[in-house]
Amino acid sequence: MADDIQDRVADGLLALMLLYHRHILKTGPGISGIRIAQYRVLGLLVKSGPLSMSEIGRRLYISKPSMTTLADTLIANGWAERCNDPKDRRVINLAITPEGKEYLRQAFEIYKGDVSALLSGLDDLDLQQLSATLDDLQRIFLKLERAG
Repeated sequence: MADDIQDRVADGLLALMLLYHRHILKTGPGISGIRIAQYRVLGLLVKSGPLSMSEIGRRLYISKPSMTTLADTLIANGWAERCNDPKDRRVINLAITPEGKEYLRQAFEIYKGDVSALLSGLDDLDLQQLSATLDDLQRIFLKLERAG
């Protein structure tokens, strides 16, 4: 029985991710001009601090060739920089710059506006239910994060 529920939840989460990406996190550059992969990398660097490109790729499921191209683009735009790893000077990390943090903040505001516009078609009851469901999801995902 538990396996049945786990499979249904896994299917539901994957379906939800597809809807989320289709309607909220579009793959091309939006109004902000930032691509979602760039947004994800910069967000990870804000949260985790400098990381090696292989570690970023591992955490975000980005291939090595794609990660190299992505890092080069972030660096060329001034949003990230290469720096030596303090524990191993042979390792080169990627770190977000102050300009990258500002750009990420601006992109977040644009995405938030896009999501708000998307939600404007819902009535108050739908918005209240969605809000409660999101609170539950955040609580559950925090449990998963602590357990993992």
